[in-house]
Amino acid sequence: MKPSIVGICIFLAVIINDVISDKIKDGTKLNDVNFVPNIRIKRGISVTNSPTNFTAADNDADNLEDDDIVFVCGENDDETKCTCEEDQTLNCRGVTWDFFGNNLDHAKIKISDKNFTVKIADFTYSSIRNLKKDEILPGQEATIANLIFQSNTLKSIENGTFDKFVSLKKLNLQRNALTNINEKILSAKLGATLLELNLSLNKLQNLSLFAFQNLKNLIKLNLSLNRKIKLFNKINGINVTVFPEALSNLKILDLLGCNLASVEDNTFINLKNLEHLYLNNNPFIRVPKGITKITKLISLNFADTLIQSLEDCDFCDLKNLKNLKFDYTFELSYIHENAFGAISNKKPISLDTFSIQLCNISVLPEKLLNWKNLSKINIESNPITCNCSMAWLINDYNATTPMIVDKMIDDSNVNYKNNIFCWNPSSLSGIRMNSLVIEFCMNETTVIQDTEKNDDTIYHVCSDKGEEDTLLVL
Repeated sequence: MKPSIVGICIFLAVIINDVISDKIKDGTKLNDVNFVPNIRIKRGISVTNSPTNFTAADNDADNLEDDDIVFVCGENDDETKCTCEEDQTLNCRGVTWDFFGNNLDHAKIKISDKNFTVKIADFTYSSIRNLKKDEILPGQEATIANLIFQSNTLKSIENGTFDKFVSLKKLNLQRNALTNINEKILSAKLGATLLELNLSLNKLQNLSLFAFQNLKNLIKLNLSLNRKIKLFNKINGINVTVFPEALSNLKILDLLGCNLASVEDNTFINLKNLEHLYLNNNPFIRVPKGITKITKLISLNFADTLIQSLEDCDFCDLKNLKNLKFDYTFELSYIHENAFGAISNKKPISLDTFSIQLCNISVLPEKLLNWKNLSKINIESNPITCNCSMAWLINDYNATTPMIVDKMIDDSNVNYKNNIFCWNPSSLSGIRMNSLVIEFCMNETTVIQDTEKNDDTIYHVCSDKGEEDTLLVL
């Protein structure tokens, strides 16, 4: 008969109890008791003098020896936990390494298959706390183009750790516990090849002015969801940006959810070639003037902020802007008709997409944009007032060749033109805009027969009786 798991557990508990009792009788403190003898897993992780909780975090990964190297992609059982995949990826995502269910706590790994060249190394969902020089895939650094340490427990990185990764283009350190990063970690050797750096979801706070000075080729930088990050340092009483001139090649900057209520006017001044900026999910109450320095900006995201209005010429200097999002900005209730320079600029901004879904806009100025040139317009779920100020849009529903309403496309690429409702005036509240089937604001009174009620009803279109008498056709 095979022993049950419960029986085994009871047996082990008795033995451990006897050990504790003997040690206490000998005068040994309970904290000094080791319950597991020295164990070496063949070609695996060392487990030496493990304490009672057996967590990988308590193994000494800071002083790895040669026999601590993990061999993978071989024929032995302990070499099959990481996989070497056809796209030259070493996949070590969340693998369990020992009897106690601990995850990998270091990256000192060698590949048994001599014919395999690793270009992508993925250590997502491991338990790595520290990264040190010569302890990430030793001897195999030169070929790696993409290194992923997402969702570990990283707290520190030794200076020069990535210097041997001479082909590294992408470095992903997302969702860790890093509080600082410096120019000795992001060294000149790393900067010679690095194109993308992901530091999102860490605990970064006070960045050095020199942290990014070596990343001259960087194209994409993700700092999102570092809730206490500061984008400037004070030098002689002057706030100096943490984005140096060395980042002049940067094209994508993600600052989503960084708890930014404002940014200094010179924050982005050195980002000469920045094209995409994500400032969504930050508590801005107004459009920061600092964005006007980013003259090559193409895409700007202010979704889910606290911005209340778009004022005169807020975007006038962004001549190349094509895509703008303010979705879920529930406080946004006013847009100045010259926000994009339609009145003051000889050549106003020509957007391609404009999205204000779920804001608080009641009226959109006709002159705000060249609406006919847009490819996508998303104004869904706003409290639209169906009055003469919106006649330019309402009348487009009835045009022989609509120029605007057919471009009402949401994020799922679905046309929602039949789901725009009037909120005001009260006489039209709840009526679909596409039900207003005759021209607005002709300054005349129209007699329309209600076929269901079989009676004649007179409606007024922007007559002297006011907006409450706006024409409605049922």
